[in-house]
Amino acid sequence: MRRPPRLRGLVPAAFAVLALLLPAPVRGQSYELGRSGDLVVSERLRILAQGRALADGASPMARTLSLKADMIAQGFYHEGGLERVMAEASLSPTLGWSPNLNGGVANSRIGFAGGWLEIDPAYVAKPGATAGLLFESEVRLSWGTGRFLQAELDGAVARARESGYERRDRRLLLCSRNHLQGWSFLDLCLRQSESDRSLSRQEQRETSIQFAHLLTAENSYHEIRLELGDRRQPDYSQPRAGLELHSVWSGLATRIGLGLGPAVEGRTVERCDIFADLRWRLAGAVTGLSLWRSHASGGEVFGIAQTDVSTGLALFRQITPQLDLSVQYVRTRSTVDLFDSRQLGLDVSWRFHLR
Repeated sequence: MRRPPRLRGLVPAAFAVLALLLPAPVRGQSYELGRSGDLVVSERLRILAQGRALADGASPMARTLSLKADMIAQGFYHEGGLERVMAEASLSPTLGWSPNLNGGVANSRIGFAGGWLEIDPAYVAKPGATAGLLFESEVRLSWGTGRFLQAELDGAVARARESGYERRDRRLLLCSRNHLQGWSFLDLCLRQSESDRSLSRQEQRETSIQFAHLLTAENSYHEIRLELGDRRQPDYSQPRAGLELHSVWSGLATRIGLGLGPAVEGRTVERCDIFADLRWRLAGAVTGLSLWRSHASGGEVFGIAQTDVSTGLALFRQITPQLDLSVQYVRTRSTVDLFDSRQLGLDVSWRFHLR
């Protein structure tokens, strides 16, 4: 858990820097943008939005303390040596509905040689209700002003009571996050993820370098991210490039992004993906809408060239600070009947902080 902010004055030197870097909007607009900063995923963009509100005298005490906690977690209060600025863990019981409990194929037959090839029912996807646990943890060590090492370790298990099918997911993230100058940053990251189900096992490792720059515009703040990386599966790798724009508006936070990758001979790989994410407050609670589309191609199944185009929609609602609800719908159109599908998923989680 983040250590409590050390109160050494309401506007320490680090906050004064924020005021020098940014032009000043009107007080009311500054307050609204600072309040919208609570909605964003990016801590750096939240610091910009809430720091501007503080510099303009439009930040309530609770948000000022939250800002200082974010700046401590980003290493902006570094005092020398290697210093732990965050250590937290949470455990979340989960309930949900999965469209594919066992990791099977979407359909029970495939068009082949002018007829149909039937698939053993044991290898077809089985939907059903699940219950499980989600564990999330993070540690940060600051080694310079605005520079820190980050480690995240997450794990999840979900089990269907009736069928006994079980899914296990693991994720490890290691990053070096570095403030360059002004509002520019450079991050180096390694991500390792694994997913095990009855009929499938997926493993993926990604390395990336990301440049981020924050800027202001009329009545809005923005963070531009450019990422270059490599996505590696057990038997192949694929270079990747991505561009994202995170924004804060009055009453709204948005993210849009584009990812591209070259073809890999003999493999069906994701060539292009785009997404858009919006968050706002509805009846006082954080609410979100996400849209995405991806295009994968390159492989063959029974001599049929495979091209998959997936479109997804997700709705998110924070019922309480500890209780989240999300619903997802994904439509995949594939040139191979086995993978043409419509999937509906539901997740409910309760978060309990362990420390």
